[in-house]
Amino acid sequence: MVKVLVLGGRFGGLTAAYNAKRLLGSKAEVKLMNQDRFTYFRPALPHVAIGVRDVEELRIDLASAMPEKGISFSQGKVEKIDAESRLVYYKKPDGTMGEEEYDYLMVGIGAHLGTELIKGWDQFGYSVCEPEFAVKLRDKLKDFKGGHITIGSGPFYQGKNLNPKVPKNFIPQADSACEGPVFEMSLMLHGYFTKKGMWDKVKVTVYSPGEYLSDLSPASRKAVAEIYKGLGIELVHDFRLKELREKEIVDEKGNKLESDLSILLPPYTGNPALKASTKDLIDDGGFIPTDLNMQSIKYDNIYAVGDSNSLTVPKLGYLAVQTGRIAAQHLASRLGVNTKVESYYPTIVCVADNPLEGYAVSVKDDTWYGGQISIAQPAAANHLKKELFTKYFMWTKGDMVLEKFLGSW
Repeated sequence: MVKVLVLGGRFGGLTAAYNAKRLLGSKAEVKLMNQDRFTYFRPALPHVAIGVRDVEELRIDLASAMPEKGISFSQGKVEKIDAESRLVYYKKPDGTMGEEEYDYLMVGIGAHLGTELIKGWDQFGYSVCEPEFAVKLRDKLKDFKGGHITIGSGPFYQGKNLNPKVPKNFIPQADSACEGPVFEMSLMLHGYFTKKGMWDKVKVTVYSPGEYLSDLSPASRKAVAEIYKGLGIELVHDFRLKELREKEIVDEKGNKLESDLSILLPPYTGNPALKASTKDLIDDGGFIPTDLNMQSIKYDNIYAVGDSNSLTVPKLGYLAVQTGRIAAQHLASRLGVNTKVESYYPTIVCVADNPLEGYAVSVKDDTWYGGQISIAQPAAANHLKKELFTKYFMWTKGDMVLEKFLGSW
């Protein structure tokens, strides 16, 4: 039987695994490998930081969720891929090494959060990118008495060669991997401290390594700047973070911002496991170049989905799900299943929630890729949409079969 191995249990990997099994049925054995037994609905981790959700509410047990859909599960940390030998080397939970063979491989292990690139991270850094980070920030916010808060993203170390076999306008050069969570968290901070009656004791500064929210249209960026102006939030462009200190943060040019609490999306780099893999599988940044079917340009039995793919810019959940779905459809078509393969078209789709003030900003924008759609709407209904989307993800255990319809709400 054909063996399909999926690496990674987040948006891209889960979508690829669920769709591959649904389409292929008994034609293939589908197996998912993830470093941890549990995966989380990460778009709601900012909600953990402001105390409106608990981490346990957002957790899915892959060891039970996968077998329920006929998918095998293996816990292991991928160390490298030998594309020529069709082998994945991984570390088991007990620390011993293992090998996994495959006929077809779908890589969805994501990028690397380069916290080690920011001096002072261990002492002064806070984030919402991981469950433990969100809990740490929640505890810090509880005891925060006022002062300067900075929130922004570290640089994105995007690969440039080898290039994907796609239209050039589909892969713009980005200074930040994704700034949506920065926008969302900055709105949440206003709601959080307003509810506590402390907003007048807090000074929030949002910074970006380039132009803030450069993946949106000029009109949408202007609208965000006006929102910040109305809230009293300062916006700083071209601040490439280098160091965190007790009372300030410093960029690569030596510029400083006052900061009693430093919240950031760490720098994004290629996954170390991919950098250790067969060299011509990846680009010079450690991401896998593909065609529009998510198929490696060098190895036709390897697909890349989500953040692992050099095509997905920014590193966005909506694009991860889209790439996972297309990869599964293309593989099924190759294996004799009558399947329509969707056309990949990148679009920025996200919802920046502000639950403590009862609204969210819904964004749909393809202008970065040459399109004409530019929507950024604050509304109470958008908050409800995010609540329902969270419930949907948890109910389906990450099977985003309706996401292509829900993304257009």
